[in-house]
Amino acid sequence: MFAALYAPSIPAAAIIDVARAFTPRFEQVGPLVLLDAGGLSRLFGSPQDLGTHLSEALTKHGAGGTAPRVAIAATQTAAALLALGRPGLTVVEPGQEEKALAPLSISVLDRYEKLRISSSKPPTFAKASAGEQAPSPEVGSGWHHPHHTHQASRPKPRAQENRQLEILTKWGIRTLGAFAAIAGPDVFERLGDRGLQWQALARGVDARPLVPWVDEVPFEAALELEWPIEGLEPLSFVLARLFEPLSERLELADRGAAAVFTSLRLTTKRVHTRTLPLPAPMRDAKTLRTLVLLDLETHPPDAPIDTVRVFIEPTPGRVLQWTLLERAQPAPEQVSTLIARLSALMGDKHVGSPVLVDTWRPGGFEMSDFRSSIDDRSSIANRQSEIDRQSSVANLQSALRRFRFPIPTRVQVQEGRPIRVNTDRQGCSSGAIVQSAGPWRTSGEWWQEGQAWDRDEWDVAMADGTIYRLVVERGVGQWFLEGIVD
Repeated sequence: MFAALYAPSIPAAAIIDVARAFTPRFEQVGPLVLLDAGGLSRLFGSPQDLGTHLSEALTKHGAGGTAPRVAIAATQTAAALLALGRPGLTVVEPGQEEKALAPLSISVLDRYEKLRISSSKPPTFAKASAGEQAPSPEVGSGWHHPHHTHQASRPKPRAQENRQLEILTKWGIRTLGAFAAIAGPDVFERLGDRGLQWQALARGVDARPLVPWVDEVPFEAALELEWPIEGLEPLSFVLARLFEPLSERLELADRGAAAVFTSLRLTTKRVHTRTLPLPAPMRDAKTLRTLVLLDLETHPPDAPIDTVRVFIEPTPGRVLQWTLLERAQPAPEQVSTLIARLSALMGDKHVGSPVLVDTWRPGGFEMSDFRSSIDDRSSIANRQSEIDRQSSVANLQSALRRFRFPIPTRVQVQEGRPIRVNTDRQGCSSGAIVQSAGPWRTSGEWWQEGQAWDRDEWDVAMADGTIYRLVVERGVGQWFLEGIVD
């Protein structure tokens, strides 16, 4: 059993309050609110009595204008169409939905479809807890709530003229009953899948289940300081005060932080903002505070701070189950803290995982964000891929082990071929070359200043069995040991 509330003269927030007073299972479709009325008979009596209570509750919020409409039926589609098409209170017995909908105008389908397309939840604001300041927009402060900014950036659908309604009108179909009486194959042949969907709605058939309303309470905290602070040590105490209640709320909601947005309003009226994406959901207050502090250590504000705001983008909590046969992995919180400390010490560009780049430059790579191996994955598929990888490595005959920085060396050349290598690097052998292969000449990126290369490569075997990769920069004639062939 479902109930539909429709009152254009009453604010949508008031209609939602009425629905919430009867049941937590309700859905907003623009100005129309659908309630799951199953089980409410024990509290309010028969469906007719329930409809009377709903009508009276809506009338109390109304101040003149159009009288509120309430419809109760066995399907949410029938209740919604009856609320849009009939004034007052309408109660339909189970199994009589198609008969009750038959007299309604065919245009009610177009109205219902437009409401479903254009429906969106209004923004909600959480009450500030003790020690926090309620979030409020600040004119000229530069602070924008990440969630609200994201929502505002979405394009709003435009209401377009419904050609399907125009076609049905030209055919002389004026009511839902006339449309429902047409054979399904004929509707599909002329109107396609969308025509069948409209016909199902005209018969009161639900196309999808009711999606209950969920209050979006942002995981946000703010604190306006009595005196400006400067430095990370006093900021650490402020962040601890903000993250501890947020961490408790995340745990109660079984959520983890996917990203942390930090906004620091400075005494210069500027706002210093930082976005910290996290490799795995986490909610430990100490870990979140440490990661934010390390990020701010790398990108510090340039003036004292008088207001601190943090916003957490929530995600479902991480559920991890190890097996007795699987090797234990470090916790994502520990890995993230370690990476953050290394980034603060070495710089963002020097910490991460090396990945190949789309270039012919020898040894070209770049650093990407390090990701922990603790992810949701299929253990069987990963074990098989690991076995395949190990077997392919075992079948390799040789591999080039490159030096992180090529070693400058002295090479004696005869008739254009290297015949002797002399190097001062400990662990690298010098002497005559007994066999050589090459050269392999490569060059590229001559159009980019400081990025061009032009060199010859040689593989040479020494008397002690060591095989080197030798490289000569042709422009300057400098030789390097680039690696060892194992």
